[in-house]
Amino acid sequence: MKNRLFSLVALCFFALGANAQNDPTLLTINGQEIKVSEFKYIYDKNHTASTDTLSLDEYLEMFINFKLKVMEAEANGIDTTQAFKDELKGYRAQATPKYMQDAEALDSLIRLSYNRMCIDRRAAHIAVECSKDAPDSIQQAALAKITALRQRVLNGEGFFDVAAQESSVKGDAELGWVTPFRFVYPLEDAVFNTPVGGITPIFRSPYGYHFAWVEEEQPHAEVSAAHIMKMVPGADSIANMKAKQVIDSLYLLAKEGADFAQLAKSQSDDKGSAMRGGDLGWFGRGMMVKAFEDVAFGMESGTVSEPFRSRFGWHIIHKNAQRGVQPLDSIRAQIEKNVLRDERSKEADKSFIRKTRQEYNLPDSLSDEAVREYADSHLEEKYEEFRHLVQEYHDGILLFDISLDKVWDCASKDEAGLAQFFADHKVNYSWDAPRWKGVVIYAKDATHAKAAKKIVQTANPDSIQSYIASRVNTDSTKYVVVERGLWEQGKNMAIDQYGFRVKGAKYESETYPVVVLLGKKIKAPVEYTDVRGRVINDYQDALEKVWIEELRQKYTININQTVLDSLR
Repeated sequence: MKNRLFSLVALCFFALGANAQNDPTLLTINGQEIKVSEFKYIYDKNHTASTDTLSLDEYLEMFINFKLKVMEAEANGIDTTQAFKDELKGYRAQATPKYMQDAEALDSLIRLSYNRMCIDRRAAHIAVECSKDAPDSIQQAALAKITALRQRVLNGEGFFDVAAQESSVKGDAELGWVTPFRFVYPLEDAVFNTPVGGITPIFRSPYGYHFAWVEEEQPHAEVSAAHIMKMVPGADSIANMKAKQVIDSLYLLAKEGADFAQLAKSQSDDKGSAMRGGDLGWFGRGMMVKAFEDVAFGMESGTVSEPFRSRFGWHIIHKNAQRGVQPLDSIRAQIEKNVLRDERSKEADKSFIRKTRQEYNLPDSLSDEAVREYADSHLEEKYEEFRHLVQEYHDGILLFDISLDKVWDCASKDEAGLAQFFADHKVNYSWDAPRWKGVVIYAKDATHAKAAKKIVQTANPDSIQSYIASRVNTDSTKYVVVERGLWEQGKNMAIDQYGFRVKGAKYESETYPVVVLLGKKIKAPVEYTDVRGRVINDYQDALEKVWIEELRQKYTININQTVLDSLR
């Protein structure tokens, strides 16, 4: 509900970018000046909407009512409570990150990442394991070793020979295709800053020290494809032969025009994609095993591949399409998310700290964290948009709390008031068709139905369920179920048959075959609980009107008619 209120406040409050010299006072409330900018923004924003039917004067009345409620909340001291301060602090903290960064540096990182996404680079690496927490002597020894290994490669020794002999990462030194955000940033940065065929400088990762060989480069491409797979467990030659026979037959069916998606659904052992007709979506290089990738990227769109083997089994692929990198505007938001949770974001943070020091002439002795705190404390004065946003949160919380106290809770908890309001406005509440009102007893047999009926007829309504649980049902068996309510025709078969006596309606239940109804059919609401939701809403509206009148009597409102007329 509070989120909706904040939206209402946004429609009722803020004017951005107003110059104080050109921002005359539109009205005062108890001497507090309200500038044109605060009102004009909402009027201009909503008056152009196709559904808008409110006049300038009507908007002004809504605006005044909003301001009165906020001022009343302040008069009641709601803005001084710890709960209010903590909530506002939390909302402010959520809005802060956007303003605590160097937008230019962030944009530069986004564009750099996008440019790298336009090409794929294949690389291999050699590593010397060394924890960042290791003693200096071990760090120096690891760095000396990786330096010597790199020199051996530069001197002409085979890269993969050195990797096999010396690298801490045993097995294949191949990294595969390096693309932004797939590997740690230092590796990505080194690979993309080194010419194809070259050896990167030494770089550090959480694992240790590395250098890489940039083997090749290709324009980035993505494939949309579906596949059918027949799995081959291990090195089972018989299973391999059988799988090959099946995939060959499926290939022939697909080539003859059979529906590939239906074949995948019924025949593929890759159950995850089978339910989607074999669809794998879009994927780039390095996202599939090499055997699969080579076929997918090497075939023509709209064709079916010949059967081929991967380490998982036998496949055939239907290639739907191939594309390059998507336009920056369409993927910018996702790139920004990746940048902000990636190590490269530290570069933007360093730039923010540096510029903040320069902007406020902060001493070098001040820590980076202290610089951030200083910048945070000045956001409202630096960014008008942020100041308005925090004010929106401030007023939204106050509006919610004061409305909850004066209207919403007051109306929903005032049983006597609701009953009287219903009685005074009964003519406003009707139905388009009768309802059946009362109690329905579902029972396993007539004996238990009779016992339950006696309780319903004699017990306090608030005690019926507890009496049924203790006097009729047992811990192990529920002999009866009792429901109290209001039903429309067609909503309950038992009531349709025995209450509305609908022709052809027939209640059937093996668990509770016996039904007893205690109640009657009514043409219109009898008491406010029959239309509780509607009555509460209307009662709230009535209370709010009275409250607004009281506020208008309490506070002095002066409208500058000349300024108002200038807005027409």
